[in-house]
Amino acid sequence: MAKDEKKIDYNALGQSIDTTWGRSSTPSGASQSVKISLISEDKMKVMYITIVNLCNEREMIDLKKKYVDEADQIIDNNLKKVKENYKEITESAVKFKQVSDTDSFEIINLNIYNGKKTAYYRRTVVYEVS
Repeated sequence: MAKDEKKIDYNALGQSIDTTWGRSSTPSGASQSVKISLISEDKMKVMYITIVNLCNEREMIDLKKKYVDEADQIIDNNLKKVKENYKEITESAVKFKQVSDTDSFEIINLNIYNGKKTAYYRRTVVYEVS
């Protein structure tokens, strides 16, 4: 390991991302959730999910940009908290660099007599941890 390369404390990082005890994974209500997990030695996956109501297929396409922006803002806020918790535990900083992202809609409720559709909007972002 090079002198300028710092070592990540994975125990502290795990404590910082844990939402199973004492911290909520729902940032602003029960219709949204953010879960963070370590997927390899240097990568972390952030999964955001929310419930949305759609009137038609066209609305799903038109509102996608709004949902992406909202998801990215909530994910950024959660990562900021993770960085603060990590720094509080270890007195050193951790950095995240976005590697990839995907998003999708999953229709969960559909009624043939009513045009309204209820769907999950999911956004998954992978970060490199350094």
